[in-house]
Amino acid sequence: MLQMDVRDALSIEQAVGRMLEQSGRIDLLVNNAGIGIAASLEEASLESTRRVFDTNVCGVIRVCQAVMPSMRQAGRGQIINISSIGARVGLPFRGIYCGSKAALCTMTESLRLESKPFGIQVCSVLLGDVRTNINANRIKSYKANGPYAAVFEKTCEQIDREVEEGMPADKAAQSIGRLSERPFLPPHYTVGKPLQRLSITLKNLLPATWFEWALSKYVQVEPDKQSYSKPKP
Repeated sequence: MLQMDVRDALSIEQAVGRMLEQSGRIDLLVNNAGIGIAASLEEASLESTRRVFDTNVCGVIRVCQAVMPSMRQAGRGQIINISSIGARVGLPFRGIYCGSKAALCTMTESLRLESKPFGIQVCSVLLGDVRTNINANRIKSYKANGPYAAVFEKTCEQIDREVEEGMPADKAAQSIGRLSERPFLPPHYTVGKPLQRLSITLKNLLPATWFEWALSKYVQVEPDKQSYSKPKP
C-alpha cells in the first residue's frame, strides 16, 4: 500500500513514481478519494467549499495528469472516476458536494474524447450511499442558531442513517472491478440501491416540478413553517 494525498502534488508524484518503478506501467486508475460536506449554500464557508473542490475535483485532475503520460506511452489504460448519484440530483444541504460530483461527471465526458485517440478509456461511476466512514469525516458548516438549524439537523440525521444502511463498500468495489473488466467503458455507470438508481431515471422522465416535489417528500424538507426561523415583525 502506498499513501497519497490528492491535494499534494509532491505526494502524488512520489506515489505514482514508486508504482511505475515497481510495475513498469499503470493499467487502471480509480479516482476514489473524496470528502463530503453538509451545508446550506447561504451559510457554507468558502474555505470549506474550496477544500471540497480541491479534493473532489482538483485532486482528480492532479492524479490524472500524473498517470496519463505513462498510459499514453503504453497506448492503453482505464480511468474510473468515482462520482455520485448526487451529481444528477441536487440534494438539499448537499449542494456543494453534488456540485463537485457534477463537475467530475462533465469533466469525465471531456476527458473521454481527449484521451480516446491514445487508447485510454474513461468512465464516471455514480455511486449511491456506500457504508464507509464518510459520516465521521464529513464537513458540517452551519449556524447553530441560524434559520436552517432545525431542518439541517434533521437532514443530517437522515444522511448519516442512509450511509449506515448503504451498500457495503466491498460490494461496491466488486461492481467497479467488474466494470473494469469490460472491453469498453461506458461514459457513466450507476451503482447503488434500486431506489437510488431509479431516481436518475425519474428525473429524466418526470416534469422538473413533479420530480422536485417528490424529492422534497423523500428527503423530508418540504417547507415546514415551524422548522424554519421566521423574521421578526
